[in-house]
Amino acid sequence: MRHLLKYVKNERGSQLVEFVAAFPLIIFAFLFVWQMALAAYTVVVAEGAARDGARVASVSGEYDDIETSVHNSAGGLEVLHISKDVMSSSYGEEVSVNVDVALKTINVPYVGELDYEITGSATMPYESEEDD
Repeated sequence: MRHLLKYVKNERGSQLVEFVAAFPLIIFAFLFVWQMALAAYTVVVAEGAARDGARVASVSGEYDDIETSVHNSAGGLEVLHISKDVMSSSYGEEVSVNVDVALKTINVPYVGELDYEITGSATMPYESEEDD
């Protein structure tokens, strides 16, 4: 009986058990931070692509030129949709470009891939040839 009590009070290996219990939480926290970084990257790149598309749209207005500019500045993201609107305001005519891109996600086992899209938008003053 005394040998059994000595074995039960032994704390050898307790650090390993605590580490094994905490390790999945550490991995989850790392993956969460990484996913937030990917989301921030996607937002910044989508806004930049929309800004570049609006610059091209304000000068040329050709949809093919806008699409090429957006795809060139999208930085490897999947561009889902590009839309262009010309509107008038108190400052004159403005052109607005909206770009929808797919959010890159981490493929987590047992959760699957998540499909989200991020929209970037930018507005620039419209430069017509009559202004020259």
